[in-house]
Amino acid sequence: MIIDANTLSETKEYQFQYCILGGGVAGLTLANELLASGKSVCIVEGGDETFTMESQTLYTPSQKPKMYEDTTYNRLRFLGGSSNHWENSTSEFKPSDFKAKSWIKHSGWPINFEDVKPFYKRAAQYCGTGADGYETKYWVENLEQTDVFRDSTAVDSNIVKAAIPPVHFFAKYGAPLVEASNVSIFKNANLIDLEFNRDSSEVESIVFTNYSGVKQNVTADTFVLCLGGIENARLMLVFNEKYENLLGNSSDCVGRYFMDHPVLRAAKLYPEDKEKLSLYTMRKEVGDRLLNGFIEINEDALMSKELSNIRVPLAPASHYVISEGIESFHVLGTAWDDKELPDNFGQHVVNVLSDIDMVTEAISRKAFGDKLFDYSEDFGGYDLPIMIEQTPKHDNRIYLSDEVDELGMKKILVDWTLHDDDIARMWGSLEVLGKELGRLKLGRLKIMREYEERLRTDKLFFSHHHMGTTRMAENEKNGVVDRNLKVFNTQNFYIAGSSVFPTGSHVPPTLTIAALTIRLAEHLLKEASV
Repeated sequence: MIIDANTLSETKEYQFQYCILGGGVAGLTLANELLASGKSVCIVEGGDETFTMESQTLYTPSQKPKMYEDTTYNRLRFLGGSSNHWENSTSEFKPSDFKAKSWIKHSGWPINFEDVKPFYKRAAQYCGTGADGYETKYWVENLEQTDVFRDSTAVDSNIVKAAIPPVHFFAKYGAPLVEASNVSIFKNANLIDLEFNRDSSEVESIVFTNYSGVKQNVTADTFVLCLGGIENARLMLVFNEKYENLLGNSSDCVGRYFMDHPVLRAAKLYPEDKEKLSLYTMRKEVGDRLLNGFIEINEDALMSKELSNIRVPLAPASHYVISEGIESFHVLGTAWDDKELPDNFGQHVVNVLSDIDMVTEAISRKAFGDKLFDYSEDFGGYDLPIMIEQTPKHDNRIYLSDEVDELGMKKILVDWTLHDDDIARMWGSLEVLGKELGRLKLGRLKIMREYEERLRTDKLFFSHHHMGTTRMAENEKNGVVDRNLKVFNTQNFYIAGSSVFPTGSHVPPTLTIAALTIRLAEHLLKEASV
């Protein structure tokens, strides 16, 4: 059953065995996994069944971050959460993603790949990408493609799968929950408070309010916070202000280690024969799924060369679009206006001179609106939107402002930086890729080091993958939740979603969110049966 909190005019108390706070990917997956148990379950969701500005504006930060994007609209606040606008791109994490790396501080999960692997197949079914896995060899043969890195010791091919159309989780999985007699979904129900018993270390109840200020109380045996990578941290910080950091925050980890997947346009590829690279440019429909490939660094090379991984899709571009000379011409023009020499001045001059025909084309188009060279629109190479693995940094964080929203809840502030060592490891990974492309006679990789400063401005894009703010760890000194996602120093309070990721790999997180949530459901049901 679904209950619109906006229709509730007086305070009541509700009781359930499981209270799930948030109706996005994690919350809906968890509810569906608990459904067959017959146990009473509620979902408390601040939004409605569709988008409303009244709900969405509650995501507005206190101020727009300087280097990071505005967090008001890069996630969605209604049933289904951000699955309502995702591209449905899914890949599995690799075993190395879970391992501690001596050259990356704060890396390593308290679980390993084998702990998650059994749940990936079911997670893929939730994501609409089927149960036939992501194994590169299988799909290369199935799609009649060639894996040019099959025998490489440094570079691998990997597979992306997406459902057609993208799976909106409430639209696809909401009906069984609405129809179930043991499930109640509260919409327009905004979580504002939590009651924690210091003696028993149990969360006893939560409070939610509708948009008219009418509050409701929910008691439950178990509570699970599933509000997303930013909101999980926000609410945990609010609750910890009330309870003096007893809820998994004795070491000031809540909100820390905030990660995204920065996408950097830092290289271009000029192939010898583009047909050999068709695995990475195809968009092949297999039934109701879309498949394509991308390039990554081999796990052995990552470990031996102390790198971070990169996800490299190939974006075909014309001579005009991919022109290095045009970009350098703009850089030099800006420097001229500012009366200062740019970094890598000599390289920019070389770029302009070696690509003078496209520079002339650009001047003609801008000044006269005329195209000079017909071949300027022909295929020129590949632009590389490189998704990098951002490493966990203590000073990248979500924290609370003194400014409050319409419900009286403190707004967030975001402190985020793309650190030099992440950029340095990306350059190292690109060097490995460039050497391998040359060795295999596949093409020339142009690494655009002359644009390094622009990797923090116009060459920087975001994936909207919010991770790490309530990280999983062996102990409370290093994280917020344990290996079973239970909040440290509590007995019945859990967190699900990408906020628990200690590191973020280099692929979209949704498949792994679903897998970890299914694993959590099995743990909760096992605990309940003891």
